[in-house]
Amino acid sequence: MDDVAAGTAVRLDIDQLVSESDLVFEGRVRSMRTIQPAPGRLETEFEVVVERTFWGSDEPTRSFRLPGGVLPDGRGLMLPGMPSLLVGEDAILFLSSEGASGARMPVGLGQGKLGVLTTLQGQRSLSRQHSQLTFADAKSGNLEHQGFEQRFDYAETVAEIWAAAARRSREGGR
Repeated sequence: MDDVAAGTAVRLDIDQLVSESDLVFEGRVRSMRTIQPAPGRLETEFEVVVERTFWGSDEPTRSFRLPGGVLPDGRGLMLPGMPSLLVGEDAILFLSSEGASGARMPVGLGQGKLGVLTTLQGQRSLSRQHSQLTFADAKSGNLEHQGFEQRFDYAETVAEIWAAAARRSREGGR
């Protein structure tokens, strides 16, 4: 049997990411720990200090769980296409509503996380990793594997996210 090496997601633009998210915010990961809520299931709990909330209730910190993780004894569950988050990392996250188990999913798998990179001079940019993500074209159904990193202008992308959230709000998309 072949190992699963990539998750598959429909390619989403900023409008789609915002419209399909329950929560969109920017923040810094303060802590993380992997738990085993049920046999055979691992989730990682994150606490994030929020810099700004684009969509959802505005709170100074956010705690949420994502599927997967690695326990202290080395046992783990990694889901192909899921983005990783590290303590101290700055990111913009597009998250689903909580599922039955209380865990959320990044909308569009790896597309649901934009890492915030800051130079020593204070200039910011955004990064998205696609190393384990295959995109399905929504119209043709064709699959396209992309093993690379995308970079985005920080100010332009943040403005796009605000604009998408404003359009969703005007359209009554809560």
